[in-house]
Amino acid sequence: MNTTSGLSLPQAEQTVCLLLGGPALSDSKALACTGRWVLGNDQGQVLAADALPALAELSIELRFGQLVLRAPGMLRLDIEADVIEDDPDSFSAWQEDGQAVQLVDEGDLPAEWFSRYVGQALRLLKRVPR
Repeated sequence: MNTTSGLSLPQAEQTVCLLLGGPALSDSKALACTGRWVLGNDQGQVLAADALPALAELSIELRFGQLVLRAPGMLRLDIEADVIEDDPDSFSAWQEDGQAVQLVDEGDLPAEWFSRYVGQALRLLKRVPR
């Protein structure tokens, strides 16, 4: 179910990217989570996919309600995908394409994981459908 950008998929399959700029999946369960996660830097900016070439080697799966991340040289990281964010204090302001957006920070463990993998300070952020 996991694909990388180098593999071709049959035309009938729809692919989605759970992490903006990350690998595409052809899993129908992933459709509800399309583009839900993004990465932000320590200046409060959501980063464009081409700013992080290391994402090309990232492996992502959606499995049993978990976002499962794997990368070369890193331990697997599992993040609860279906957490309902209903506390206004869990949102923080970020800048994306010159616009202010409210996103949920997934916490220190994913931030440390991505920071070590990419080699710069990053936060894993989640868009919450309203």
